Amino acid sequence: MMNMESLEKALKWAEENIKAEYIELRYEDLKRTTLTLKDGVFTSFTEKLNRGVAIRVLANGAWGFSSTSDLSKLEEAIKEAYKLAKSASETKKEKIELAEIKPVEDFVKSKMKVKPREVDIEEKVKHLTELEKLLKEDETVKSVNIRYEDGGGQKILLTNEGTRIEWDYNYLWQSVYVTGKKEGKLAMARDSIGAVDYGWELMTEKEPNEKVKDRLLRKLHSQLNGVAPKRGEFPVVAGPIIVGLIAHEALGHLAEADLTMNSPFKDLLGKQIAPEYVTMSERYVEGGFGNDKYDDEGVPVKDIHIIENGILKEIMLNREYAAKFNMEPNGHARAQDYRYPPIIRMRNTVFEPGDWSFEEMIEDIKFGYYLVDFRGGQAQLNSAFQVGIQEGYVIRNGEIAEPIRDTSITGVAIEALKKISAVGKDFAIETGFCGKGQIAFVSSGGPHMRFDGGIIIG
Repeated sequence: MMNMESLEKALKWAEENIKAEYIELRYEDLKRTTLTLKDGVFTSFTEKLNRGVAIRVLANGAWGFSSTSDLSKLEEAIKEAYKLAKSASETKKEKIELAEIKPVEDFVKSKMKVKPREVDIEEKVKHLTELEKLLKEDETVKSVNIRYEDGGGQKILLTNEGTRIEWDYNYLWQSVYVTGKKEGKLAMARDSIGAVDYGWELMTEKEPNEKVKDRLLRKLHSQLNGVAPKRGEFPVVAGPIIVGLIAHEALGHLAEADLTMNSPFKDLLGKQIAPEYVTMSERYVEGGFGNDKYDDEGVPVKDIHIIENGILKEIMLNREYAAKFNMEPNGHARAQDYRYPPIIRMRNTVFEPGDWSFEEMIEDIKFGYYLVDFRGGQAQLNSAFQVGIQEGYVIRNGEIAEPIRDTSITGVAIEALKKISAVGKDFAIETGFCGKGQIAFVSSGGPHMRFDGGIIIG
């Protein structure tokens, strides 16, 4: 294990031996446990140690990055990053500058009650086998696949500007896939939970097996008993998970400054893009998977309103793009681990609640759809999205009627925003992973929302 002292020594050596505007050392020492249970058999059962240092150097207006898991070769890795920065600077027309920040010295303590590393492996195994047993009590369930992962340890960030941050870093996550069959019909349902602020209490108190089972079986049966939907554009009431997917996939990525440059959002900043009762934020959320106090550049994580009262207001920034846009950095530089440089990423992307009840939203819909959960989807940089639906229902004469199956939705989020006619007073999130060349823990969600158009079913 490396301590602050040896990192300080390496940083001092770098300051004396290389000519750079900025030097960053990011150390991590994490132990990860992964368990996979498929139909009664543990197909993976691993404990891995992730230990190493990421080095980022800004020299002559260009970045150089290297990483090493051999801590005795830290000076060589620093030289390597510096060499890469110097080479890159020769081809760079526009020099990179970083927005100024106040250096921070802090220790970030974990909020978990019971850290996963304090829980015996036997208890984790028992938890997974119990969940599988509960699911298989349902005769339509033919296959169950559960993946569990947790990690815990230390992260340290040191820079030549005087930032010194140490994290007591922990997370846990569980994903379940269930396949079912009824009268020749096949269906699949998925569910995931994860946390960085809740520990093992997530599994015992907040999301116990019974609750996860009920949710999965509801999704599965809604498909097995579902009817094919009518194709077309109808009034849609979207639940928090669907609303969150639109917030994250179709709109959130456009508000990551490095992607904003080539997206429709570039020309829409400061303009009205939704009704005034629509607000979408990137913020701290109770139980959010993207929660943190600082980002991987040592910038305090700030709550921002991407859309405020219908106006496109703020975007997610790291220090480099904050300088480009002449804005304040807001803590969105994140790296998957020490093998990657930080890039601009979402954390918890949510629509904010309004003042409608669910009953009020559906009462005057003669025919429409209630969409609860998705099964994967994709979005483009023009905000066009296509999403599979794993739980949805017909709305008929103001009532929730039969479930639907084999459904997908498509639309262009920037257009769909204008068709939002009601925003619910409730709020919920879903936790998961986002890929953008690297993996990041994220949450997305919001209240129920009604769209009078803009979403095509089927």
